[in-house]
Amino acid sequence: MALAPTRDVRVVRDLSVATFTETFAADNTEEDLAEFLAHDYAEDVLQREIDDPDSVFVLAEVDGVPAGYMKVNVGEAQTEPHDGRYLEVQRIYILAGYKGHGLGTRLMREAFAMARRLGKTRVWLGVWEHNDAAQAFYGKFGFVRTGEHGFQVGDDLQTDWIMEADAA
Repeated sequence: MALAPTRDVRVVRDLSVATFTETFAADNTEEDLAEFLAHDYAEDVLQREIDDPDSVFVLAEVDGVPAGYMKVNVGEAQTEPHDGRYLEVQRIYILAGYKGHGLGTRLMREAFAMARRLGKTRVWLGVWEHNDAAQAFYGKFGFVRTGEHGFQVGDDLQTDWIMEADAA
């Protein structure tokens, strides 16, 4: 298993589309899912995110094969306003075939290590209110629910819980 920063927009796009579809297709209409994927994971949109100096994409590979990635944000790149103490984990996406192999844990540990290296004392993220498995995973790292915000999938406005943890 290897973790490394990536700027490869096609790999990020392919992983984004595959993991989001695997995880959420059953809970969204085909139209809403298609609109979300076409808009949010378009190469030009992802390239702007990759080029943002306040965002980092970390690729997880298994035997040289891309298996998932994490996106973290600080400063203005965060999806909700937070002060300078915060690092956001915007995405941890792991392909279904690689779940349960410790990739998510390694990526989350890397997020906390990045936060400490950057002098951040808090880590936050948003997770769909009905994604019990992800909420339980985040709870293992000390995340607790502190609020909520909207997450648009096509025409469907969904609710994400905001969860926070100490970076220590």
